Amino acid sequence: MTKRLGQDFEELLAEAREIPEVREYLDSFSVIVGDMVYARRMQLNLSQQELANRAETTQKRISLIEAAKGNVGQDVLDRVFRELKLKKLDAHFEELSVARA
Repeated sequence: MTKRLGQDFEELLAEAREIPEVREYLDSFSVIVGDMVYARRMQLNLSQQELANRAETTQKRISLIEAAKGNVGQDVLDRVFRELKLKKLDAHFEELSVARA
């Protein structure tokens, strides 16, 4: 059986998501935002430095956003989102059942 490009990574990710702490981290706001910024930057074929220049911030700050590390202010995120033309975050809600007595 022939594997397609990226299949090993997808399998590893699926296995990792079975670990509650890993799933919680991957579903965190900072990781979701970092993934969106990275994916859109790649779509636009921009380097971190190019995006940083456009968003009036530093390459290190872009790196921190994409790595979901550090404390990045809302003003920086606003400028980065504006430069990437990211208009909205789609909210997905996990409904919890609440048993009523």
